[in-house]
Amino acid sequence: MHTSRNTILYPGLLWALFMMLMLQCTTSQRARLVPSYQLMPIDISYLPDSLAEATIQPYREQLLMSMDQVIGISKKRLTEAPVESPLGNFVADAILVQAGDYYSQKIDLSVINNGGLRAPIPQGPVKLSHIYELMPFENTLYILELNGAQTRALFDLLARDQRMAIANSVAIVQNRRATKIFIDGAPFVDQKTYTLAVSDYLAQGGGGMDFLSEAKVLATKDVKIRDLIIEYIKRLEADGIEIDAEIEGRVKLIPEQ
Repeated sequence: MHTSRNTILYPGLLWALFMMLMLQCTTSQRARLVPSYQLMPIDISYLPDSLAEATIQPYREQLLMSMDQVIGISKKRLTEAPVESPLGNFVADAILVQAGDYYSQKIDLSVINNGGLRAPIPQGPVKLSHIYELMPFENTLYILELNGAQTRALFDLLARDQRMAIANSVAIVQNRRATKIFIDGAPFVDQKTYTLAVSDYLAQGGGGMDFLSEAKVLATKDVKIRDLIIEYIKRLEADGIEIDAEIEGRVKLIPEQ
């Protein structure tokens, strides 16, 4: 269909015409011209639009079929808890392993805050929908290089907050301080740098990790943390390994003195 150029009203022209009209109106006339808004509650009295429903339905069915896909088998129910938990350990390990593949180099450690774990992994068949419930956020992967002070700050936060999960590391905690730290089986060295796999939210200082925003960014990957977990589970399934994790003593609490 062809439209005459003269019939097209561009947004700028419409706005100019509106302003000219407003200038020529009285106060009462202007009040009638200005749009007014009213909040309308949405309840069951509003019926679905049949055309919209018909348009959406094929996509809804496709999404539900995708979410119902079984991607792995869990040996037991994995839940989150303070200090250390099977769910936290599993997710931290998944991030570490898969991030290493994306970065093509071994990464020293990974961390996830418990606030990012929103649902358990059930025992038995694990569906794609379960992982979306576990990790509903769109956070992506960052690889950071931490100096000694930043690494120590990370473990000190872990010791104070006790609601974080770590991988490939152990922290001995006493009086809410990390008195001893081991990374990749070796004692922490203040003069060394360490690589960290983490979400963009934490890398940019979220979760109380403002010190991470000052760390050197080695790489950003356009892959969601949720997808790392999904890929890791599929990797286990391909190898015939069930999803499982234990409390291993990654965070060891020494009685306070």
